[in-house]
Amino acid sequence: MQIKNGGEIKKRTWYGVTATVIIGPGFIHRAGWGNFLIPHPPMANWLLRLKLTDSKRKALSISHEFQHLQTAPFYLIYTLVMLIIVFLKRHPNYSDIFIVFVSSHAAWEILSEILTFFYNTQFYCKSYLKIPIFPRLVFWISGSIVAAIGWLFII
Repeated sequence: MQIKNGGEIKKRTWYGVTATVIIGPGFIHRAGWGNFLIPHPPMANWLLRLKLTDSKRKALSISHEFQHLQTAPFYLIYTLVMLIIVFLKRHPNYSDIFIVFVSSHAAWEILSEILTFFYNTQFYCKSYLKIPIFPRLVFWISGSIVAAIGWLFII
């Protein structure tokens, strides 16, 4: 992984496309492929990386964002399957579709963080030594509940 400008990486995904992740400057992250970069607030990264040093926060945030790009095809398939199930089981309105998207996004956040952990387990564990666990518990519990609500909603 080649980090440029203190927070930008370009790396090839498993499906052959070069992904770009830019952390900062400022609060907004940008991630995508080629010139197609999606700006977004780092809500999961912000919560998960509370109290970390700047370098550890940036390294883990870059890894997390890259894992989003690595798993994008699975996220799209997962979301499509959930939408198909909703359309087959009920006549969805806008709030039904919104619930499916929020739920599938929560599952994507969880998957990306799991892969961030497995990408460099030793660094991940060392980074959180002496760091309060409460923000991570909030992420894992709330993310799991929101992801599960999507399935409870469509079953």
